[in-house]
Amino acid sequence: MGIRGELGRLVGKGGTADHNGASTHRQVPEAEQARDLARYKYLVRVASSEGLEQAHQAAFAELLPEQRERLFLRLCHDLPEEDRPISSSPTELAHAAVVAQEADHGYLVRMLRRPGHGVTESHSTASSAGHSLFADSVLGQVAAAAARSEAVSTSLAGFENSLEAAQLEASVFVRPPDPRGHAAWEAGVGGGV
Repeated sequence: MGIRGELGRLVGKGGTADHNGASTHRQVPEAEQARDLARYKYLVRVASSEGLEQAHQAAFAELLPEQRERLFLRLCHDLPEEDRPISSSPTELAHAAVVAQEADHGYLVRMLRRPGHGVTESHSTASSAGHSLFADSVLGQVAAAAARSEAVSTSLAGFENSLEAAQLEASVFVRPPDPRGHAAWEAGVGGGV
């Protein structure tokens, strides 16, 4: 399964449902989801802490209250007492999320895939309706919103030449480092140069 197929499986292809069962956001094509996730991973790697915090505050503000509550519970579960958010407000969640990311690179992507996993007794790994493990994922929503944020717009300048962008294109890949320790970008088809 390719990165796009994996991403579709991880972030779920549908939107969240409102109280009447109607979708609360539009369907996003897999290619766009893959690009949003790649841009998000790049931002998490290169953006300043301040920029990331502002981008996450804006992204978390777009989530439903129930989604923010799951993030709040997960952050309270995962973080030491002094780093925990005091509420599920976007500002508090963003600050705690960036603190957690600084302590554990990769934390945000893992946590946003399964924000409530293992935190409450009522949470299970698969719903009775047959939804995937990641049906409650907010990764796609947060990735898209964070990548649109003005706070990190300058950080995206190098995205097109990043490892994350290279993972989107089958014709661009990174050779193993040369003896001097530098990665070499190559264009090619398949596995050869």
